[in-house]
Amino acid sequence: MSEIEKQSQKPKTCILAVGALAFAILSVLSEVVWALMWQGPLKGLGNEKVMGMFLLLSFGLAVAGLIKIRVKKSELRGKRIAMAAIVIVLLGGIFLPAVHNKVELRARMTCGENLFNLGRTMRSYASAFDGKYPAADKLPWCAILLKYSKGELTEKSFKCTLNKKKRSSYAMNPNCEPNSSGDMVLLFESKGGWNQYGGQELLASENHEGRGYFILFNDGHVEFVTTNEVGKLKWGEEKSLTGGANGVRRPGSDEELRYWLENVVWYHGFSDAEIRAATGLTYGEIETGRKRFNIRIDNRPERGEDDLLLVLPYPGGRHPRIGFLEGAINPQRETKFSVFTPWDANSYVVVDLPEAIWSNLGLTYLAHTHIDTIWSKQGIVLQKLEWNRRPDGTLDIERELPNEIAFGVKVRPTKDAVLMELWMKNGTQQRMSDLRVQICVMTKMAAGFEEQTNDNKVFTNPYVACRSKDGKKWIITAWENCDRPWGNEQCPCFHSDPKFADLEPGATGRLRGWLSFYEGPDVEAEFKRIDASGWRK
Repeated sequence: MSEIEKQSQKPKTCILAVGALAFAILSVLSEVVWALMWQGPLKGLGNEKVMGMFLLLSFGLAVAGLIKIRVKKSELRGKRIAMAAIVIVLLGGIFLPAVHNKVELRARMTCGENLFNLGRTMRSYASAFDGKYPAADKLPWCAILLKYSKGELTEKSFKCTLNKKKRSSYAMNPNCEPNSSGDMVLLFESKGGWNQYGGQELLASENHEGRGYFILFNDGHVEFVTTNEVGKLKWGEEKSLTGGANGVRRPGSDEELRYWLENVVWYHGFSDAEIRAATGLTYGEIETGRKRFNIRIDNRPERGEDDLLLVLPYPGGRHPRIGFLEGAINPQRETKFSVFTPWDANSYVVVDLPEAIWSNLGLTYLAHTHIDTIWSKQGIVLQKLEWNRRPDGTLDIERELPNEIAFGVKVRPTKDAVLMELWMKNGTQQRMSDLRVQICVMTKMAAGFEEQTNDNKVFTNPYVACRSKDGKKWIITAWENCDRPWGNEQCPCFHSDPKFADLEPGATGRLRGWLSFYEGPDVEAEFKRIDASGWRK
């Protein structure tokens, strides 16, 4: 036998064994990279899941390789390679989770230390400036503390080590004063942003894999609060709320109490302070009501794939805008409803329908306080109303103005879109003209759509669409007889504002509207598809 023939008969290395070793090594490297970077290289899947997947795959390949080597006998080699992979899998399954937990623990310690130091600087600042914290809604609190500390704080002091991309990982509760109760939230982990302020809507648990948040309380102590304990956080002082200002509406019956608690806890995710602002209930009443009806954040009913889009009355208590708040003081809740996105049960847009109505008489209706209407100029206060909630998910409402002009709204959810209708009746003895309507879609609480810009919007009359930050999702609205497609980047919001035809005395006009969600690259093609649906009919 020639040397060449002998070489050709040498046993080959089993590719399964080599693959097993490769995946075992890859699983170790993935955790090492995570430890060095303090965040998973495949964070979207969760680093623990990635590591487990690699280890399981490696173990399976190693066993399969050993079986194949045994069956093929002298034709295949690689037994030692496969055994090495199994050893790495066993050691990795024990050692790597410990490394992961150690990194997470170190990150938590750093995050807690950051908040503790920020709190100490806050109290020092208050003692030097008439017993007041920086007014978060008026002053850039992060920049002020950084400058005031004279080097004791650095920009790293504002960052959770597991979220280095954002300049600051923390937000300030503007309701908290130095003399507020010690158990009130002062600073908390947020979705990120320099000089951020607000309430529970800004809480972010992704820094700690969804487990919870670090909170700095007003008495100076820092605590890790789990996602199940968020409802116990205190965001404002206990005060008497009786209704009147800011749309406060106390539930009038047990049935209404249960409905609104489900609305604000399960779906809108309100803090107790926001629930109080919406309902006028005391903290004790809120706690008692939640226990009585077993309403918790974690027992919200699951929704099926074939369910209609979820449309709920907006409860008030949380301003639906991020900016330009001076243009919407004391927003009324009876014109506002929430439409929840199909891709995220916690994200929603707030539609204000109608936000305003103009006519030849002047500003005939306004759903908040900003400028005078023809009624406020006369000292007339319009009655508070509520949406009628129908069994099929439809909402409707009707209002008659003091001069017998009447208008009404109907909102009907379907599986793919929300169909809207606005009607107006001229009950006066004169012809009504220049009937312009402003209808606002606000995206503050829709994750990925909250950027204060108009660069993410497309205006193709009558369609107006807002694109998500990742460019993959769209929110679309349209109204027939659209007179003005536009957006306000400060709110942020977008509009397809329609106009009624002139109305003779006794005549009624109707306008139809559309709101839907789209995932895909060609929104113009989606406009054509919506057009073909005949929604105007």
